[in-house]
Amino acid sequence: MSDQDLLGRIDSKLAALLAISLDAYLRETGVARPRPRSIDRLLTDAGLSAKDIAALLGKTERAVHLVLQSEREAAVSRARKTAATGDEPTSTTSGESG
Repeated sequence: MSDQDLLGRIDSKLAALLAISLDAYLRETGVARPRPRSIDRLLTDAGLSAKDIAALLGKTERAVHLVLQSEREAAVSRARKTAATGDEPTSTTSGESG
């Protein structure tokens, strides 16, 4: 493994730790309400591979892929439902004032 590969893996793991810590902090303090995500999705979004996630969580790589696939399917289903009802997801814009 080259130094560049090693640094990339370290960077991904630090990003994962930061994402998990930040998600927990936001939920505990109520500062924000992060969208519900599985730990698999959180780690994937932070840049870890399915192989790394499986090793960290003590499950198979296939199990990680199945969780991620079910989340993708649920997101698509929610998007279709929203489009069918004409509802738009609520969001805030940076120009709003309170």
